Amino acid sequence: MKNFAITLLLILFSLPSFSQQENEVSFYQLRPCIPKQDTVYMKTGEKKVLLKEGWTVTEEKAGITVQRVLEKDTVISIPQDIPVKVTSKWKIGEVKHTDDTPGKLYLNPYHFTSSSDTNLNHQSYLPILENGYVRLLRHAFKWSAITIPFAIRPALNDTIGSKATTDLKLGASISYNLNWETFKNRRFKAKKNAMGIAGGLGFGLSKVSLNASSTSLSDSPYVHEEDGLAFFLAPGVGLNIRGFQLNFSYAWDIPLTHNVKDWNYANKGYYGIGLGVNLDGFGK
Repeated sequence: MKNFAITLLLILFSLPSFSQQENEVSFYQLRPCIPKQDTVYMKTGEKKVLLKEGWTVTEEKAGITVQRVLEKDTVISIPQDIPVKVTSKWKIGEVKHTDDTPGKLYLNPYHFTSSSDTNLNHQSYLPILENGYVRLLRHAFKWSAITIPFAIRPALNDTIGSKATTDLKLGASISYNLNWETFKNRRFKAKKNAMGIAGGLGFGLSKVSLNASSTSLSDSPYVHEEDGLAFFLAPGVGLNIRGFQLNFSYAWDIPLTHNVKDWNYANKGYYGIGLGVNLDGFGK
């Protein structure tokens, strides 16, 4: 129970408590204390351009491109990117980074609720220098497919000591993740990778082999070997690396089939080392 309480505390410490805009639980975060994130650019400005009489201009009307000669001087307004200073932590819903514009990381912020900040409710971007990068912190709940192939089981008595075992366990996990995602400008390519930490709960099915040794503490140890099925429950923490998750947990195997109740380790806690795969971020 002590180990379970410690694990829950680790999970709780990993949860964020920000409320700059709407109360969203999955978001990227701009942090103005980092120089590359203290200024964004928005196409909310205008620039006046003078076109001289006699110049030829090209226009598109109804899907058709036409050219015409100006009969007099004309002033037109064109959109212009203006810098906006980031003075507090922003929550960003989605980002876009493509090979077409590897020098720009486009941002879609969550809606600003204050009336004084309504001008900030526009798409913006962070510039990325050639061969440079921008790294954002992302908070997100994620589902992963997991397996816990290695278990370290504590001693049961003077004759059955602690030992490491390999088990067949397959399941899923839900976790809260803090990932540092890096967006790189490789001139012709937009590159991305991610790494971080997570805290959550894993669960699934576990195959149990029952024989004379693994049922030695029951009233009637098994003479012939047979298999059983258990449900594992595993709260823990993990390391996220390019879509993979290496997790460490304190787990229990709860009998599903009747014969697993005779297993020496039924309902007894153990330490697990597992591997998870987040399909959304796999290999990224």
